[in-house]
Amino acid sequence: MEFAFKKVDLGMALKIAAWDYPAPYHVYNVHGSPLALAKFVDGPYFATFCDEELMGFFCYGGAAQLVGKKDNLLYQSKEYLDVGLGMHPAWCGNGYGLSFVSSGLHFAKHHGWLKGFRLTVASNNIRASKVYSRLGFQETGRIAWHSTVICDFVVMTLDSFEPAPLAAVVD
Repeated sequence: MEFAFKKVDLGMALKIAAWDYPAPYHVYNVHGSPLALAKFVDGPYFATFCDEELMGFFCYGGAAQLVGKKDNLLYQSKEYLDVGLGMHPAWCGNGYGLSFVSSGLHFAKHHGWLKGFRLTVASNNIRASKVYSRLGFQETGRIAWHSTVICDFVVMTLDSFEPAPLAAVVD
């Protein structure tokens, strides 16, 4: 599967902000939030396309860390690039996760990142956790989250990533 990455523009951000994930994935819904739209457009967010269809997005660095928790000890190591991602709800649960996540890691390596990766996932997102584990990510700790949804977030790291030869990524 070949993926194309493009910097998120307002049109893409509007589409992403309208995605509606069912429970238990609803913690990822942004409901068209103006703040989310601004972050998508102004931050390090890249839309991911497959055959010209918007499949998801990736973000990197501080944008991929939990808001209000960036001073957590689990985020302090500079040996890791934080990776955030979202896949269109219609694509979720259909076996595309491994190639999708691999493409985002490959994209970061293609743009010069030479160290490990770190991501944060809701503890009840078993589907995503399985994908991350299959790629070699390991849990390093948990961050409690108490807002409208009470759950823990799992921080996972991957020390090295070598993309498969078929994981083509087009800028």
